[in-house]
Amino acid sequence: MPISTLESTKDTSALEMFASAVQAENLRNYITEASDGTAAALPEGVKLADLEAFMEQRRRYRGTMKTAVIEDFVDYTAAMSEDVQATYEHLPCFVDPEAMAARVFFNLGDLDSPGHGDHTAALKLKRTSTFEEVLKINGAKLEQRPLAEWMEDWVDVMAATNEHGEPMPMSAAVAAIRRITIGSSAEATSEETNFSSRRSAMAEVEAKNRDQLPAFLTFTCEPYQGLAERNFTLRLNIITGEKPRIGVRIVRLETAEEEMAKELEDLLRKGFEDSAVRTFVGTFQP
Repeated sequence: MPISTLESTKDTSALEMFASAVQAENLRNYITEASDGTAAALPEGVKLADLEAFMEQRRRYRGTMKTAVIEDFVDYTAAMSEDVQATYEHLPCFVDPEAMAARVFFNLGDLDSPGHGDHTAALKLKRTSTFEEVLKINGAKLEQRPLAEWMEDWVDVMAATNEHGEPMPMSAAVAAIRRITIGSSAEATSEETNFSSRRSAMAEVEAKNRDQLPAFLTFTCEPYQGLAERNFTLRLNIITGEKPRIGVRIVRLETAEEEMAKELEDLLRKGFEDSAVRTFVGTFQP
């Protein structure tokens, strides 16, 4: 290759490298200016290492406190809000009614001074075992023995009424469930006890002596820890057939769930009324 051609090639390569360097510098300046110095263009293959773990202190306080206890959630939030109130005038608390949960952000900031939103307190209410039990039986179609035994297991938190709304002793309600008579032109009886089972030939039509059977069960329990005790009404429905079954359904469960969500919201608003925390219904994802 002639010397003149070689020198020309070197000049072209040097020119291209210079142009690339100028473009990279211009791009770096543009990114720095556009991001107010918070972003940078890095060469391919560069690896960043966070040395915070080796520092004596963290750069800033962050983390999430999680609890299922309303009182602890309110106490922790109130204590932390006193520390950060000098930085932020208000702290948001978002209440999620459907999830029976809430979250407070201590460093979310505001429109003028936005924060990282990574220091939070989270509340997630847990159902009590008694409430789980009543939800488990909702919608079930049980035979006589399983329902009678379930009623006996929870007799201390239940009351029974007949279809006229008259109260009846739980012992009588359990006995009536154990012995249900199905009748038409022929009579058939199904009887269940703890130690034996006896059934005659079945003729389907309706259950006789309905006045002696419980039509409703009132189940009383604390649904979530920290919420008030509540009555849940269970409607019993006799399903005739070769072997009678009893359908169980919670009356107006959706209304009760709405009322419990409103109770949680009210408890948090009351707990934060003398603090910098402002409560909102909804969720927020920073």
